[in-house]
Amino acid sequence: VAAEREATRKQQKEAVLTSASELNILAALVQCEAGGESYEGQLAVASVVMNRVRSGGYPGTVHDVIYQKSQFPPAGAGSVANVAAKGPKQSCLQAAQEAINGNCNIGDALHFRRAGNKDGIIIGNHVFH
Repeated sequence: VAAEREATRKQQKEAVLTSASELNILAALVQCEAGGESYEGQLAVASVVMNRVRSGGYPGTVHDVIYQKSQFPPAGAGSVANVAAKGPKQSCLQAAQEAINGNCNIGDALHFRRAGNKDGIIIGNHVFH
């Protein structure tokens, strides 16, 4: 059962065509939300955004998903723009690029929060659901 769950969680999805600025914004969001997490945690945050872009239930671009009202607090607070302007750290850029290329480690999860009393995939300090 654990192996099946792991196979469902890790999957290759269709790559999404993005601009360099969208890669930078996604990496900046990853740094704001999971900069202190493991690489797996960084990839998971980037995967949430890319799952939303692919889902049809959210805006169709990385920028519009990240800046959708009340979705990612660091975007609304200006933190994402600040990190993007300075340049996100390498691991966050790599995680963002991997997620854009279709690598996903959280299945079809569209949300995450601090790990606690929510069922889902726990990676580091977040639960993905």
